[in-house]
Amino acid sequence: MNIVDVIRGKSLVEYIPELKLQSDGTYRCACPIHGGHNDTAFVVYPDNRYYCFGCHSSGDIIRYVMGRDGCSFETAIHTLCDDFGLTISDTDEYREHSSIVQRNDEWIGRMRKELPTVVDYLHKRGLTDETIEAYQLGYSDKLKALTIPMFDEWHRPVAFLYRFFEGKPKYKNSKNVKGLFTKGEFLFGLPQAQKNLKETRTLMLAEGAFDCMSAVQQGNCCVAYCGISITKSHVERIKGMLKTVENSKVVLCPDNDGKASKFVRRARDLFKNHAPKTVVKVAVIPDGYKDFNDMLIGGKDIAADCIYLPIDLYVVMEMIAEEEDREVQERNILDYVRTVGNPVVLQDIAELLARTWGKGIDVVKALLNLKDDTTEEKLKDIASATDSFRALESLRDEEYFGVGFPNIDKAAKFKRKNVVILGAASNSGKTENLLEWILYWTVKLRKTVLFFSLEMPKEDIMKILVAKIVQTRRYEVPEYIRQHPDTYGLIKDKLEQCLYIVDKPGLTLDGMEEYVNLMNTRVQGVDIVAVDYFQKMRGRDTIAAEELMAERTKDFAKKLNVLFVVLSQLSKAGQGKEQGGKWHEPEQKDLRGSGAIGDSGDYVFLLWRRALDSTLSPLDKEKYKYDSMIKLVKARERRSEDELFTLVYNPATSRLSEKVTEGM
Repeated sequence: MNIVDVIRGKSLVEYIPELKLQSDGTYRCACPIHGGHNDTAFVVYPDNRYYCFGCHSSGDIIRYVMGRDGCSFETAIHTLCDDFGLTISDTDEYREHSSIVQRNDEWIGRMRKELPTVVDYLHKRGLTDETIEAYQLGYSDKLKALTIPMFDEWHRPVAFLYRFFEGKPKYKNSKNVKGLFTKGEFLFGLPQAQKNLKETRTLMLAEGAFDCMSAVQQGNCCVAYCGISITKSHVERIKGMLKTVENSKVVLCPDNDGKASKFVRRARDLFKNHAPKTVVKVAVIPDGYKDFNDMLIGGKDIAADCIYLPIDLYVVMEMIAEEEDREVQERNILDYVRTVGNPVVLQDIAELLARTWGKGIDVVKALLNLKDDTTEEKLKDIASATDSFRALESLRDEEYFGVGFPNIDKAAKFKRKNVVILGAASNSGKTENLLEWILYWTVKLRKTVLFFSLEMPKEDIMKILVAKIVQTRRYEVPEYIRQHPDTYGLIKDKLEQCLYIVDKPGLTLDGMEEYVNLMNTRVQGVDIVAVDYFQKMRGRDTIAAEELMAERTKDFAKKLNVLFVVLSQLSKAGQGKEQGGKWHEPEQKDLRGSGAIGDSGDYVFLLWRRALDSTLSPLDKEKYKYDSMIKLVKARERRSEDELFTLVYNPATSRLSEKVTEGM
């Protein structure tokens, strides 16, 4: 147990009685730390951290008490324990951590006395006496090393970085201490750097302590990671720091040693997955200088004399430098550019490639599938009242797509640019249901469907469709084809030029868009795109990435002018388990993942097998073993009050049909 973790979990909203709920979901009041009369200057966010727009104090509940009372970390802990009625046990990790911090404080004092031994060295590295004091640098005669204390966000010395003057390695950190210091998660220089963040609105992330101290000495906000590379923990900490800073950005500051590519690529992936809205750039250090400390020694201005490139442009430049073969370059860069979302950066990349490859800019843009967004095109986006009314009038002739089940079609009719989500547990028949819809769209409506089957191969998809068309059992399809040589002609007549299948696993949304564009230009226009299923799509490795992909499904449907139907699995909680002895019908919140996929849908259906209801008797389970329930839980345009429908599967014909819903 660690009392610090318990205290950090206590609510600031409950602890500060002056706070009042605001319309934006935050709680605000006049700042209890510096005073003032602005009733909204002090804000507490949903993540239980505060920020004052007046005095710029920020942090958790411990930092709040330290600021309010002007006290140390230890005093704040004891104050909060008293306020919340908590007791620190003899076995609490906090006691061990306090002992370590106290010991480190004592060591700093002793090693500061030995500072004259290395002060000339530090001055030669460009550090002023003020910087040396701010970072509490010292010297250990026993270790023959410069000592650099590592302070956490509460300004506690939790570890040391040693710079040895004899032997190897040159640098070494203290050992990890659970709950107190973890090298791969720690940001060096955090307390010293934060004072410059509001003014610069830029957080620099350097490789080493000397680079960090050099940048901060020149008035920049800079921290350093302590491991071999940055981690998810670093990114999430940085994201939290920048939350209250408008128009902020992160600048990665790799050494100018030709080894930056892997570090930058890893950092780019981490920020894209865990902080996708953060602006990230890369500082390119001038030739002749290895790092920020070299620039400080050489009299350079770190902020003014570096070149700052968007991270995606920097990565492409590194890819060009690392690979001489033009075809390999082209393949690698095209794969990478599909993941770049900023159109301005894409334009910069296109111009770079045109210069590097000696091709016209139009050729490169075509290769990258980029379109110019000219002033004239932007003007077309501005609609007058007349334009908008004409668009409304055009809805009279708008095309709607049913699914072939009368009651469902009465409740919801889909149109182009809609996103439809069909969620179900594994083995509940969601693919079966989708294929019934696809048959209706292709055979009855003669619409062109592009089906991305990310799990089931195309031959298995076709077996199900053939079984439905000839109305036989699935396992009888191979024998049926042998006995009926005209089957191919029948299937071709039904599906040719209407159904196209891509069964390539692990596709991204961008990859699917490329296939649709290819169909539109090389084959024929696509009306409906279906995906089986969302959780098999590549690029949704984290909650943040999944939310971003879910948001983009709507853009996908609008941009390509298609009906976009996406299957989704349910979480374990929504897979027909009993909850408190009561049968649990799936709800929209049961869609697997962050829930963003449901939020993005214009229509959301949930499907489950009726016989799985544990409240049914054995006789009823047998009676309903082929019944599926499909529920409309969200509709942009609800066309009836009906929301629950019953489908029954006939194994002899492999078909689903709709029947009147009986009471559950």
